[in-house]
Formats: sequence, C-alpha cells, structure tokens
Amino acid sequence: MADRTFGWVQEAYTLENLKKVVSAFVPDSAINRSLRMDKIPRLISEKDGRDEFIQELSGNEISIPYPHLKGKGTPVGYTRSNAPCSGIIQAVLPGQRKEYQSDWPADSFLRWAVSIGFLDYSRKEDVCSLSALGRLYAVAPAGSEEEAFALKNAFLSYPPVCRVLSLLGEEGHLTKFEIGARLGFIGEAGFTSIPQYMILQGLTEAEAREEKTKLLQDTEGTSDKYVRTICSWLLQMGWVIKVSKEVTASIGGRAYTGTIPQSYQLTLKGRTILKHVTGVSKFPRIPKRVLWDMLATKVADRDYLRSRRTHIIKYLEGAYRSPLQIKAYLKTAGMEEEEETILDDIRSFENIGLHVKKTGGSYRIMDEIIGLELPYEDQEPAPVKSEVSLCKDILRSHLTHVDHKYLILLDLGFDGTSDRDYEIQTAQLLTAELDFKGARLGDTRKPDVCVYYGEDGLILDNKAYGKGYSLPIKQADEMYRYIEENKERNERLNPNKWWEIFDKDVVRYHFAFVSGTFTGGFKERLDNIRMRSGICGAAVNSMNLLLMAEELKSGRLGYKECFALFDCNDEIAFQCS
Repeated sequence: MADRTFGWVQEAYTLENLKKVVSAFVPDSAINRSLRMDKIPRLISEKDGRDEFIQELSGNEISIPYPHLKGKGTPVGYTRSNAPCSGIIQAVLPGQRKEYQSDWPADSFLRWAVSIGFLDYSRKEDVCSLSALGRLYAVAPAGSEEEAFALKNAFLSYPPVCRVLSLLGEEGHLTKFEIGARLGFIGEAGFTSIPQYMILQGLTEAEAREEKTKLLQDTEGTSDKYVRTICSWLLQMGWVIKVSKEVTASIGGRAYTGTIPQSYQLTLKGRTILKHVTGVSKFPRIPKRVLWDMLATKVADRDYLRSRRTHIIKYLEGAYRSPLQIKAYLKTAGMEEEEETILDDIRSFENIGLHVKKTGGSYRIMDEIIGLELPYEDQEPAPVKSEVSLCKDILRSHLTHVDHKYLILLDLGFDGTSDRDYEIQTAQLLTAELDFKGARLGDTRKPDVCVYYGEDGLILDNKAYGKGYSLPIKQADEMYRYIEENKERNERLNPNKWWEIFDKDVVRYHFAFVSGTFTGGFKERLDNIRMRSGICGAAVNSMNLLLMAEELKSGRLGYKECFALFDCNDEIAFQCS
C-alpha cells in the first residue's frame, strides 16, 4: 500500500493551476492535447517515462499511477531548481524560471485535487482518475455558474475549509495565527501554530521594515500554513477578504501590540456560503469528504491513530454515543482506549471541521461522511500504538488543569527536526499556561528559553532527539558559557545581552535540559557544569515537565519548591501510575 498524505494541503494556491491539473484527465481536452503533443515530448525524456505518459493520457478513461503524475523527485547530482521533469503534473504546472514545476508542487496540487474530491484515488492500485465532480469542473467554462457550483461543492465538502469559515463566522476578524491555533488535532505533531504573542514580540523588537516583513512571511507553524493556503482559495472564491488586524497579547508579564496583515473576514457572499456549512433553513449541508490520511500526519503511529479515529467517526455518524460506549466499541475493534483519549479525539474532530453535537454526555457527528475507508481492515499486521501515545494516554487522566494541547511536547521531544517548535511550546507552557515570566530566546548565542518567578531564574536548553539525549560535552560547555555570561553580564562577552530577559529581583539561578528522554552519561555532564559554575541544574523529560506543570497549576506544588527540584543535578521525576 502506497504511503500518501491526502487531506492537508500546503503550497498549492491558484484555482487556475488546479483546473489545469484536473483538466489533464479529460480525454482530448486542450490541456490533455498540449501534454500529449507538445509538453511531454519536449520536457520528459524516454527514460523518465515519456512514451508511457503519452499512452496513459490517450485513453477514453484516464487512470494514471500516482508516481507518474508526481514525478521522481530530485536525482543525484541535481538540485530542485534544475532537476529534470519526470511527472505529468510537473509538466502541467508552469514554473517561474522554467516551463515546469518540481515534484513538490506537483504533489501539493494532486493532494488538493484528491482532498476536495475532483480526483478519485485508489489506494490499492495507487492510481488517480477523474471524479464526476472533477469532470463537471474541468469542462465548465471559466467564470460560469457550472464552475462556481463545482468549486462550492468541492470546498464545502472539505472539513478544514468549513472550520475556517465557521471560526470567521463566529468571531468576525481573525489572524492566521488565531485560526491556526484552533485547526487540527489537539496536542499532536503536524499541527503546530506559532503563538501570536511571539509574532508581536518579534515585530516589537525588529528594527528594519525588511526584518518585520520577513518575520511575518517566514514564521509560521504547520497549521498556520494550512490556514494561509485555505484562505488563498477563499479569497479567490470571494468568500473572504484580507484585512490587517491590530492585536495585543500579554505573556510573561509583558504586553505586545502589533498589526498582522494576514488576517481575514467573511464577505457577504461568504456569510451566505456559511449557511451551507451550518445547514440553516433552505441550505442543506454538503456531505464532508474525510480521508483516512487526514486523521493524523506526522506522528510515528499515525496509521494507528487514523484507524482509531476512523472507527470513532463511523460509530458517531448518525447516533449519539457516550465516551463509555465508544470505549466498549473500540475494544471490539482491538483498541484499548481511555475516555480522556476519546474525548480529545472528539474535540479534535470539531477542530478539523466536522459538526459534532453534544446532548447530555453523548456525542454525535451531524455530517454525512464520504470517502472514509479503513485500508488496514482484514490486513496483517494491524497498526500498533507507539510508546509516545501510551504516555499521552497516561498523562490525559492526570492533566486536569493543564491544557491537553501541550501533549504535543511528547511528539516534539523525539522529533529531531522540530527544535524550534519544541522550544516554542516549552516556553508557551511555562509562561502562558503557568505563571512564569520570560520567553523563548532561541537565536544564535542565546539560550533556548529563560523563565523566572520571584527571586528564582531558570535557563533552559531544549534538545529534540529521536533516540534520547545523552548531553554531549559540547552542549554542556554551551550551558556553562550561558551561566558565566549571566554572572558577568558584560556586553563584550555577548553583545546581544540576552540576560536582560530576567527581572532585577532575580538572585538565584538554575539550569535545565529538556528532551524526550535522556540516555548515557548525562548525569556526569550535569555534575561537570555544577562543579565549574557553582550552579545546580537538572534534566527533565517532556512527560515529567507536563506533570510538574500540572502540580504547579493545581496548587499542589509551590513555585519555590518547583525551583528547588532543579537543584538535584539529576533527572527530575514524578510518580505517574
């Protein structure tokens, strides 16, 4: 079975190019003829599939293997900018400096067309073909009522579009980050959003206009990217307009104000369209297209989570069920789950754009769901739950005061490519969820996170490693330098003066390393830092950081006691049954 990632789309924006992609599947259409008779013969070599591609595009019923559409990627010895054209959709899409696009945009447009139902996808055969709605769209004249009808039905069948429209309908004027924070699965890698206060903080500190522009354009999480992509579609449909928004956010005892250009409001047309989402009066709801792939993205056990969520959606479609009933139902499918896990999934269904209704203690999905299948049904081996998910299950029952969105720290702590997100979420937990002051610093020659409370300060270094963090001597030396710079506070030692994050009343300092798990001789390195600096520190993994946060927020642990934990020169651990 091919590993595809349908359901969430980035970097595919223009409706004009979408139509070209879909039209390639219409026999003898202008796009189809151009590909067969001109572009593919010129742009694609024989060894990369030229003759086979022309043959596939020549049939009366066009069905094409996904790799032939997407292309082969970047061969050895090439870069993405000069890689040869090796896929049909690459040849469809015009590039900026060449006649074709790379395989990444080709894949993005294919995911878009499949996700909104213009293309059908056979998972068993790994092929794409034209759907009835896609044919209607492809043959409709540009700007016609038929084209508008096809686009409306396609977009309103896509749950994330409905989520964005609903949030704008409820709250009127929202930034990309405000929407992104409420889009996707709760506490899960693959759905990150940059806290808005960090953007405002960056805008406040940026001196040059170019620096502010770069910050606004380049700083975003995955969910923020999904929002930007979706809103680009809605702008072209005339359903939303982009209107800058002035926002204020307070964090760590400081308030920041700034203007976010990537902010959106519904138009009058958009408000009318929203009635199709809510099913008001004469506007019937359009069935929601939910693909198995969209039910988890980046996590290690995504196939297990996708299957569990598929079972829950199908069970809640058309009947009210309590979490206890869902738990019993999942057990018949071989899945042992706690009610807290089930409730997080149900809340997440709302976050991806499904209409969930609660009556008493029971829930029902009010949408008609189409396109959702279990690819692993009757297959061996069935997907299994990861250790990280098992830890999340344990934590959900303990985190009664701390927001479950911070469970994402468990995923990020083992993801070696997500250092920035790990730092951001750690700082957010400590300053937004708890009462610490401070922030993520995270730039060159600065600690990742610094927080303080009263007279105590804490210097944190986040390390995301897939197989555990052993605290190499190089990183120990780096922490020692930060401790010494903080003691000296000499601009000649470090001109960025990062230590100014601490209040003047802070007189005691501690240090800590935060990671998914710790291995090897990390304790020796902690002792080494203590002996050289005279300052005590600790290691704390993501799970224990969350347990500590729960103890603090519940009031069972005081802040002075909390800082004392970081003087152990060992790993901090809480009992968690």
